[in-house]
Amino acid sequence: VPPPPPVAEEEFTLGAELSVGYDSHYIFRGEELQENSVWGQLEIGIPLCEEAALTLTPWYESSTDTDYSEVDLNASLDVDFKVLSVSAGYAGYFYPRGSFGGDEGIDDEHEAFLSVTKEVGPLEFTGLYAYNFDREAGYLEASVGATFELTPNIALAPAVAVGYSADYYGVDGLTHVQVQLGLPIKLTKTATLTPYIAGNIPLEVLNDWQDERLYGGVSLAVTF
Repeated sequence: VPPPPPVAEEEFTLGAELSVGYDSHYIFRGEELQENSVWGQLEIGIPLCEEAALTLTPWYESSTDTDYSEVDLNASLDVDFKVLSVSAGYAGYFYPRGSFGGDEGIDDEHEAFLSVTKEVGPLEFTGLYAYNFDREAGYLEASVGATFELTPNIALAPAVAVGYSADYYGVDGLTHVQVQLGLPIKLTKTATLTPYIAGNIPLEVLNDWQDERLYGGVSLAVTF
């Protein structure tokens, strides 16, 4: 009788992902903040049980053109209810240099957020609500994305999002539509390179002071 085949050892991972990237334009919630933006992010997932995890996501961004820099500290409780996933948490936006590049002061901001995600076939629908304590206002966003495999190592990832200001920009109304097309390329088992191209279209709230913008960038993510 031949001996049984050896049991394959499972690879140990820390449940973390380190990402770095470059964006030709840094656009947040429909508002263009900077050009030539470089950033880094560390996402740490801490399992609490089979269905829930605590996720910590510090993020740093800096412009190569101005003295603008930003540090975001995010923490969320993520729960998988099988039929849908829910995340609730806190986001802090901090500006170490305190300037947009022209000695225009920036105050730190804090907000609570809730997001709900539902998968329907290849599509992933997400609804987000964030309440900003400093602006005493809310922001809502609906988005849908998908990932289509082109080869075992290359995929096509389209996405579209629309935002709504609940006094977030001082008035109520639609803020923007953002469309994006990514091309995730799996370099190794743990490393993925993703170039992308995107478009931002200001709507009624932002139309008077934001321009339509076609932009792009690239990111590299490594899990460990």
